[in-house]
Amino acid sequence: MQSAETRALMERYYAALTTADRDTMLECLDPEVTWVLPETAAQGNAVDTLTGAKEVVEALGGRVVRQTFDISQPINLEVRRMIVEGSTAVVQQRLTATAKATGRDYDNQYCWVYDCRDGLIARMEEYTDTLYAAQRMGWDTA
Repeated sequence: MQSAETRALMERYYAALTTADRDTMLECLDPEVTWVLPETAAQGNAVDTLTGAKEVVEALGGRVVRQTFDISQPINLEVRRMIVEGSTAVVQQRLTATAKATGRDYDNQYCWVYDCRDGLIARMEEYTDTLYAAQRMGWDTA
């Protein structure tokens, strides 16, 4: 893919992600997409990798948000920077919300690395401050 195609795909995906448009999110993902989470992000028996477009959309398009954040309070996803070269995109974002379990403010930075193929997102790797997230969410950090 050329950089312009990758950028257009990422802009479409993020527009869908920020509005919870699950159908468009699904259209942007390869059916066998892999989402690699930070190793220390797994809480309890959570997985560190999800495979499949439907699984990723179910997680990012609702389940994770409903389980983690107080959806009666504002949730804001801000794309701070997008760098695209060929079929690879790197997106720096900021997520602000209220933690569901603790009621604490959540304000964390994320970096995502996307590999695209045939006009679709084929792999997505997430980086974030998982210790901060665990502390704000009230997860066990021992």
